[in-house]
Amino acid sequence: MREHFHVPDNYFLSHSVGCLPKTAPDRLGRDYLEQWKTHGGDAWPGWLDVLDTFRARLGGLLGSPARNLCPQTNISSGLTKLLYSLPAPSTRPTILCSPEDFPTTGFVFKQAERMGFRVKFIQSDVADLDAWTEAFDDSVGLIHITHAFSNTSKLAPVAELCALARARGAISVVDIAQSAGAIPVDLDLWQPDFALGTGVKFLCFGPGACFLYASDEMIETCAPVDVGWFSHEQPFEMDIHSFRYADSAMRFFGGTPSPAPFVLATAALDLWEKLGSERVQARIQSHLDRLCAAVSDEILVSPRTSGARGAAFVINPPDRDPLREVLATQNIRCDERKEGFRFSVHAYTDEREIDGLIGVL
Repeated sequence: MREHFHVPDNYFLSHSVGCLPKTAPDRLGRDYLEQWKTHGGDAWPGWLDVLDTFRARLGGLLGSPARNLCPQTNISSGLTKLLYSLPAPSTRPTILCSPEDFPTTGFVFKQAERMGFRVKFIQSDVADLDAWTEAFDDSVGLIHITHAFSNTSKLAPVAELCALARARGAISVVDIAQSAGAIPVDLDLWQPDFALGTGVKFLCFGPGACFLYASDEMIETCAPVDVGWFSHEQPFEMDIHSFRYADSAMRFFGGTPSPAPFVLATAALDLWEKLGSERVQARIQSHLDRLCAAVSDEILVSPRTSGARGAAFVINPPDRDPLREVLATQNIRCDERKEGFRFSVHAYTDEREIDGLIGVL
């Protein structure tokens, strides 16, 4: 599978940026730059078709109709849009989330306090359904669920938490930034109210091709504040006195789109169809099995079991300095957080690179 991507040697950073599909530069030239060069302003019909293609094909990967997906530039903006589309909280103002969520979510939730929300963090294992259930009191109106946690690769019990939210009349928001493309994601099975994701990581779309999922109920009831002419039911109606929300998740879109990131994304989506997501995900877990077998439980932070982890291998040796030095010497591309060293694998990761990393460990 490596032959389809430009992969730097010893690359274990797909949790940060997935590698560039080899077809992406030509796709950008053909469907974006050449259209601009040849047609100028008349390129827009083709560019807008790209957005429709992106929604439809991404929906096939994630288990969602195209109408429930809306392109976004980043997750932070999408989360802000959905929060400000909700009614002001009254009797149930609490947002339940985890301190292990990516920090950007906490920053957004902090700003939501001006709307009357307040934030509550669970204090136990993020993979423990009982811990979430215990923290889910009558004041909780929204639960934020990270599917795969970036610093530990642990998985939250998404399906069960979405069901819990439905049973208690709360809104569920699922973050699939570190799971989409790496492990199975099934929005039809989970039935969240919202989901947010990015293509910059394991999907290999590049920066700027993110997305928001909204359920049919949320589409009907939510009124976004951050809107633009592409949030309109008929964007080209051009009547300044008549705004009607789009009858789809596109009501969360906003103003004039940037087509280039989504043109690049279609190149990756072609590869996903060619390679098959199940095949990609199986190879990821096979690599992780080998890495986990090479270390003891004392230093392994990420789960050892395939069904309990994302696509990252995280270790925390008692003395980090020697490992940090040898990783730099061997030019092994990874990163380091408080929880430990993070190494992510992908279908394009070579077995020899796994061998080399095991040798270092």
